[in-house]
Amino acid sequence: MSFEFSAVEHQLEIVDRNSTTFRSEHKYWIKAEKATRFFIRHYVWTGSGVEKEPIPELVTEVDDWGFPHQRIHGPLLCEEASRILIVDLGRMIDEGENEFVHFRHRMKDLKATFKPMLSVQPTKKVKERIVLRIIVPDWTDLVVRYRSFTRDTKKVVMTRTLSPTQSSNGRLTFERTILNPSEKNLGHKLEWSHQER
Repeated sequence: MSFEFSAVEHQLEIVDRNSTTFRSEHKYWIKAEKATRFFIRHYVWTGSGVEKEPIPELVTEVDDWGFPHQRIHGPLLCEEASRILIVDLGRMIDEGENEFVHFRHRMKDLKATFKPMLSVQPTKKVKERIVLRIIVPDWTDLVVRYRSFTRDTKKVVMTRTLSPTQSSNGRLTFERTILNPSEKNLGHKLEWSHQER
């Protein structure tokens, strides 16, 4: 890993009530630990059923000629639920220099294999904050829990039930901000389920 992360923000939106269409955004404020041109993103997608999974969109500025400063380099690498994406940052980033990388994803889950979770694995590299956010339809029976877990055993060390904020369009937002996450080297996740009636 060539970068230290000042902050990361992960947002997942479930667009429809059947949980087949998803949108997500992922933002990384990074600092180079050594000179490099490439940023590698590892993530997991448990949804399935589409013939060809779309490549995430890279949100970036353009130069005077209209070309993006940052570009996806090569194909999206997939192995089971694991994904690897390589970003060409458009120039060499010197040691100690800051950069911002922003992804947008549009995803489908047609076979209902998606696991209702937004998770960040344990890391010592995120210094300031991690933000986890889910946006869902107005499901009145939904329970969303924040959990932190240990690096080695995945043992849950803290659980909190989250309360939503409601937007004007009737959707619910659940959010958790973790400050100074590198201090305890824990993983963090939002999990949700529908209450039994």
